Amino acid sequence: KEIISNMEPEILEIASGIIMEAEKKFEKVDKNILCPLADHISFAVKRIKNNENISNPLTQDIRALFPEEYEVACKGKDIIKEVEGIEINEDEIGYIALHIHSSLGNEKVSQAMETAVLVRDCITTIEKHTGKIIDITSLSYNRLMSHIKYMVVRTLKGETIKLDMNDYIKEKFKKSFKIAEDICRKLGNELNKEI
Repeated sequence: KEIISNMEPEILEIASGIIMEAEKKFEKVDKNILCPLADHISFAVKRIKNNENISNPLTQDIRALFPEEYEVACKGKDIIKEVEGIEINEDEIGYIALHIHSSLGNEKVSQAMETAVLVRDCITTIEKHTGKIIDITSLSYNRLMSHIKYMVVRTLKGETIKLDMNDYIKEKFKKSFKIAEDICRKLGNELNKEI
């Protein structure tokens, strides 16, 4: 109550509008994100008005990992423009997408950000091993990110997959298998789990 009473009504209107857009897309949204989302938007608006820029190095990863949430956050950009008369950038859209993602399940914004960081680290490792930069706008990039994302989620939940193709892949794709082993070892260390 204290946070809401200190919040500008326009900011609450923006956050509420974003939540309504999320409900149109996802139906069930945890409305408890109102305060954290409004708080984030309030600081973002102040930063923009003061010409302070905060970058989000994971914006493209967030967009690929959570495309529907990002789409709703883009509608939030329009709401902010309409109410406050300012334009937020893609980095802010990425942060709003994380708030929306956290409203859809048990994952907190910090956990979604950690997933994005881990996925980015995996992609960077692959790029280092292969000496090739993966085009973030490509379908291959999105598919790879999706696979890594679900590997991280399964690991965090302690789930395993029933299909074991390790022997076949190890024999047919030795270099790729070695890169995958390296990635899994790093992820396991980061998550304090065995992958």
